[in-house]
Amino acid sequence: MIAAQLFNARSNNAIATIYGAVTSGTNWQFLTLQGTQIKLDTTEYFINDIEKILGILYQSTQTEN
Repeated sequence: MIAAQLFNARSNNAIATIYGAVTSGTNWQFLTLQGTQIKLDTTEYFINDIEKILGILYQSTQTEN
C-alpha cells in the first residue's frame, strides 16, 4: 500500500485512499491507507460470506466524490 502511494505521488496522480486486502483464500481482512494513517477493519470475513466480500471489493473501486 505504501508502494502504491509512493508510485501515485511520483506520477502526480493524487489518490486520497489506498485500499488493501489480506487473505488466506478463505479468510479476508481489509484496510485503508490515507496519508500516514492506516485503518484496519478488524472484522474477519469468511469465504461463505462471499456477497459481503464482493461488496467491499466493489465499494473500493468506486470513485470518491
